[in-house]
Amino acid sequence: MHQAIAQGARVEGPDVEVTDLTGSLGPSEWSFAGDRARRSAHGFLLNAGEGEVRLGDTVTAVRGPCLIWLPGGRGGQVRLAAGARGAALTVSDGALARVVPATAIAGPLREGMERPLLGVPLDSKAARGIGADIAALSEELFEDLPGMREAVMSRLCLVLIAFWRLGGGGTRPAQSSPRMLVQGFLQLVELNARRHWRVADYARAMGITTDRLNTAIKRATGATPLDLVHRRLLEDAEALLERSALQVGEVADALGFRDAGYFSRFFSQRKGISPGRFRQQAAQRLGRRDGSYAAWP
Repeated sequence: MHQAIAQGARVEGPDVEVTDLTGSLGPSEWSFAGDRARRSAHGFLLNAGEGEVRLGDTVTAVRGPCLIWLPGGRGGQVRLAAGARGAALTVSDGALARVVPATAIAGPLREGMERPLLGVPLDSKAARGIGADIAALSEELFEDLPGMREAVMSRLCLVLIAFWRLGGGGTRPAQSSPRMLVQGFLQLVELNARRHWRVADYARAMGITTDRLNTAIKRATGATPLDLVHRRLLEDAEALLERSALQVGEVADALGFRDAGYFSRFFSQRKGISPGRFRQQAAQRLGRRDGSYAAWP
């Protein structure tokens, strides 16, 4: 697994913590009290090595590559032998509540996160995929760039869906009908358009392939998924330019664009007019409706 942080290091962020587990010279141990007042869930990707998980009176031997998940409020202990490699996650209840997508998988995913996973075996491809997502999550926490909280929640969502699937959830796509698929996609767009998710990220969150998502959305709406994401961003941009006092750069930042120039190009290409000129025309229209020039810039 690509390591985003130094060996054995830990990075923390808003309600999420990632610890790199790389070849410790001695055994490592984590103990979790069953405190239901301040709950945090704990997940482990064990790429190599072995250990044991104690949950109540049950002790389960584990060997990498595998997944371990202990829900919040459940007392337990994870002990890994020297030389174990992988990563550990700590996720607060608040983060779990915010990160679950508002789609048809929300209920099953929340239910799945309440069940422990005690050493679910992984093949090498699955281990690499989850490892890459956790590495990207730790990079976001470590670099602490603008939009870090939103990016962390997006990455965390992908990691939790992978745990849920490999733990036995979502063996079939939760949204089977085209109508439900489109509805689920549009709900995700409402939540994540400003996070600038790729189409592949939406497909992964919905448990389907990118090709299936593209085909279903195109047939139902006549537009591509990316078209609909861009339309949503454009609607938000128009509303902010018309109704707020934010500068164009501030509008760009509010919509998740990396800089004002990129936002201006995005807006101009789709509206045929710059954001500044759009705002001037909107103010003129408002002034005419008011019967005065008070609203002119």
